[in-house]
Amino acid sequence: MKRIFTGLSRRSAGIAVAAALLAIGTAAYADTDPAVVAAAKAATAKNSVAPNAWHGPTTSPPAAKGKKVTIISCLQASDCSIDAAGTAEAAKAIGWEPTIVDGKGDIAVYNASIRTAVNNGADGIINVALPVPLIQDGLRYAKEKKIPVVSSANVISPDPLLYANNEHQWVLQGNMLADWMIADSNGNAGIVVLRDDEFPGIKLREDGVVQELAKCTGCKLLADPNLSVMVLINPTQIAQQVQSLNARFGKALKYIATPYGSVDGLVTPVLKSLHREDVKVVGYDGNKQQILLCKQGAVGAIAVTMQTWVGWGAVDQMNRAFNGQAPVKENVPTYLMTGAGCTGDGRAEQTVPFDFRGVYLKLWGVAK
Repeated sequence: MKRIFTGLSRRSAGIAVAAALLAIGTAAYADTDPAVVAAAKAATAKNSVAPNAWHGPTTSPPAAKGKKVTIISCLQASDCSIDAAGTAEAAKAIGWEPTIVDGKGDIAVYNASIRTAVNNGADGIINVALPVPLIQDGLRYAKEKKIPVVSSANVISPDPLLYANNEHQWVLQGNMLADWMIADSNGNAGIVVLRDDEFPGIKLREDGVVQELAKCTGCKLLADPNLSVMVLINPTQIAQQVQSLNARFGKALKYIATPYGSVDGLVTPVLKSLHREDVKVVGYDGNKQQILLCKQGAVGAIAVTMQTWVGWGAVDQMNRAFNGQAPVKENVPTYLMTGAGCTGDGRAEQTVPFDFRGVYLKLWGVAK
């Protein structure tokens, strides 16, 4: 009888523990203020409207003639290549000769590329997401030679070595994804945020996610590992990261927020191989692969970065530098793409019904 009683006691204890765990989960859900969830749903609805108006500059100097510009990409194996391509597209449209240089994710290459561009006769340099504090040597050299440098797809920097900044909507994008996860989960989300703090803008993005999630007391930030771009774009290494997170958190893991668009296509097949299609991936930018994954339901939400538009804005800033005018705010918008809104076969911004290219061409006086 004693053994039977002990067994029953253990069984009862196990049931009690399971009930306690269930209660904790229920309490976490109930602890989320309904007003927070309602606000997140309202914000998601508002942010899901594609841009349909111009909020950029309304005047511009005429297009400078015969200029050569060097575009230094943070890493062509990443989505920086899309920013760089958009910048080159705009440079050609205004009548300049663009050259794209791969920074290869290497600080030494960044600085050397700026120096080489100056020595090779570039009239201006547009940096795509190069961390300003880490390229001081190159920037000083360009300044000494009176070559203007525009920092594009980056955070705003007051550095006097720069002519101008042309930023993404970093914090807003992070807030948008957090609001979507709060709304989608009704305030009960287990989330992993993959970070890449080596790029200041990406850090702001992920900070924006974490800060907005803090409003949701039923949401749990399970982990936010800080990884390098070389890890994040490596299929083997990112697979190891996702497998480890799955083993560590199991069914508590419901969402993974990636730092930029090129990572989504590496995370989703790993989740599929683990039979974790229930985990929703959210990310930024809106490249072709992301759109396809979003259509398939593997990517839940994309904070569209408008990278091509940003590239055109960078060229507008450089044109002002060539004309001796002060820089302006380009105010390139962002929006949220989800579910049925994931349409088209190319980049997300191709679905935007607003002709930003036409506006810039008119501003520059080169409209056809």
